[in-house]
Amino acid sequence: MPSKTKRVIAGRYELDDQLGRGAMGTVWRAKDRVLKRSVAIKEVEFPPAIPEEEREILEARVMREARAAARLAHPGAVTVFDVVEEDSRPWIVMEYIDAPTLDALVARDGPLSPERAALVGLELLAVLEAAHDEGIVHRDVKPGNVMCLPDGRAKLSDFGIASLQDDPKITSTGLVLGSPSFMAPEQAQSDRPGPSVDLWALGATLYYAVEGRAPFDKGQAIPTLTAVVDEDPPRPGKAGPLRDVIMSLLEKDPAARPDPGETRAALEAIANDEKFSTRAGTTPQNRPQGATKAYTRAAPAAPPAVATDEQPGGVRRPPPSDPSWNRWALALVAVVALLLALFLIPPLFDSGDEGNPTRSGQEDRSGEGAGAGAPDDGEPAEAPEGWTTYTEPETGWSIAYPAGWSATEGSIDDDSIDLSDPATGSYLRIDWNDEPGDDVMESLSAQEQDFAAEHSGYEQVQLTETEFQGFEAGLWEYTYFDGVDLHAYNLQFVTDNGYGFALNFQTHEDEWEESQDLWEQFQATFTPPQ
Repeated sequence: MPSKTKRVIAGRYELDDQLGRGAMGTVWRAKDRVLKRSVAIKEVEFPPAIPEEEREILEARVMREARAAARLAHPGAVTVFDVVEEDSRPWIVMEYIDAPTLDALVARDGPLSPERAALVGLELLAVLEAAHDEGIVHRDVKPGNVMCLPDGRAKLSDFGIASLQDDPKITSTGLVLGSPSFMAPEQAQSDRPGPSVDLWALGATLYYAVEGRAPFDKGQAIPTLTAVVDEDPPRPGKAGPLRDVIMSLLEKDPAARPDPGETRAALEAIANDEKFSTRAGTTPQNRPQGATKAYTRAAPAAPPAVATDEQPGGVRRPPPSDPSWNRWALALVAVVALLLALFLIPPLFDSGDEGNPTRSGQEDRSGEGAGAGAPDDGEPAEAPEGWTTYTEPETGWSIAYPAGWSATEGSIDDDSIDLSDPATGSYLRIDWNDEPGDDVMESLSAQEQDFAAEHSGYEQVQLTETEFQGFEAGLWEYTYFDGVDLHAYNLQFVTDNGYGFALNFQTHEDEWEESQDLWEQFQATFTPPQ
């Protein structure tokens, strides 16, 4: 449609296409002619049954509360830029986000993993706490108001309008606005809602995220509200470690629900190794799963005299290696491992032999273009043209990654980084540890046991003792289902100067074959700390 025919609000905001419509109005994508940027505008509409004099009061309240929401400066909130009046109705101008809502994401890709959902919960909890500190209660936290950004972050929308949905002037018309499945019991009973209603709705939203359905949905508003008030929620079957958090948030009595601090601690324990930076969802873009942390568990027969470092969620680092290792013994182990590698184990960067453990029985393509792997002398390869080299500032290790990929430090903790492709969701996570465990294969085996217990459709492709750039290494290749079929490598090794590394590469199963050259190039360009 030509620009001159488009409607302009307040002489500034040029309406484009309709993004959505709900009980409280229509959301449009628009162009801010002054700042030359895209915005989202909510055209607030009240039920026709509301008398004119009450409508004026509500319109004034919209303006007032939208202005209050505009003061909420938090990265987890969809920012309110402006509120204007046009055609005797309020229009709320907000940050435009080109991303799916949580309900759309789940409909497209399937339910989230418990760990991924816990991360979403942490982001929503953070913005809700900030709002509550400002005296703002959202009152309509639900999957449709959670925006899942391409980089994996979540934002909560509809601040400044949702709080009107339980206003007596509206509810007295007999209409049920909002989403009954996500209304707290006290809200459904028309009690004055406090911050705890947002925590209840957070629990219902997390339930939806992992189950793919609302906890109390009966198909119609009144039966659903009745169930919210009178019935216990069905225990979620896919929530895993998130189940108890969800059930505690869905307590009928507001006083029995955990406070934000308790909720945060519980969610952090579940999401302890699920920090993310790429697209949200249950595909590779939703972040690496719990098997990616190098040496996260002690070996089953770990000596009890060596202290362990307790991690959130019951995941334990292994006993740290003794820095006074006998170098002669270490050298002997290295010689034995090298002989085994030469005669029994195909090297990780084989230049032509069959059985390369990085290939999973696939056709060997070493020496072909970008997938050539490391040079014959074992030294790291130079970065291909157009690639970027990341160098870790403290330890000095480095790796190259393709143009268009993003690098996010601190994906698990300070000693980790994610390299991710926003277009496909493929990623490589690197994390390192200056106190690695004593046995790479035992570490991988323990991680596999935990991972297999928590992820449906898990299948081991290989768990192989191997060698990487002259270091003893273990390679774990596996597939699993998390809304889509996924395929991953986890390569772990210890460098000569005592650093333990894990290179975890994951992508869609249907992209696995074509990703092999990329995986080999990552390995080829990795330079260990000197």
